[in-house]
Amino acid sequence: MIKLSTFHLSNKRTQLFLTTRSKLKLNENLVDDILVDHTPSLVGIFNESKFIIKFIRARSWHEYLKLLWNHSRITKEVKGSSLLAKLGLKVPTIHEVGYGIVPSANHEFLGYYVMENLIQSGFQELSKLIKEDTLNEALRGAIMKSIYDGLKAMRDNHIVFSDFHLDNVFANNRGEIVWIDAGVTTYRSFNTKKFTKKHNHSINRYIDYSYSGQQLLLPSEKTMFSALLLSIK
Repeated sequence: MIKLSTFHLSNKRTQLFLTTRSKLKLNENLVDDILVDHTPSLVGIFNESKFIIKFIRARSWHEYLKLLWNHSRITKEVKGSSLLAKLGLKVPTIHEVGYGIVPSANHEFLGYYVMENLIQSGFQELSKLIKEDTLNEALRGAIMKSIYDGLKAMRDNHIVFSDFHLDNVFANNRGEIVWIDAGVTTYRSFNTKKFTKKHNHSINRYIDYSYSGQQLLLPSEKTMFSALLLSIK
């Protein structure tokens, strides 16, 4: 089903989108609360906290062109979520996807997608759980092992999650994890050298990632994830 959707954000202008994969029966929508508002995207609570909505902004003029041939960041994240699901990794359910009708600098967002609110299902950002020291040793170990297995599955299938960090994983008190913001890239077998370089950069970035100046991975965890690095031939 394809429809036109209008979204209203507090202190921001209204924008019209061409909506696909629509499972929500609303034509005009108000974002209840804005959670994150930075250069790449705006994330808010939608429809009385039932859903999370993510609006994608263009970081350069090239992205408006990419939208025209279905190769923008919005497409990459939505397709990436489906790709991870095919690997057996848990991802949020995406209920709706919308694309800016006139891709230009006069329209703030390239598009959006609406997904389930994981917090209502008992999940929290893993970075938050670690900062608040709410995980016991066994639970933390199980979660890190699940992340390792997921990253290894991506590596073995020539998939790179270039912007991966602990803010992109949600976990619950049973040790289950969900992968979000899955802007991944798949590399062909003939492009092994480029894949190796991108994969290693992604893993090293994750190992050394600073969360407001704080390192969250333990030395033993950094050693474990370092085992995912590939030798460059």
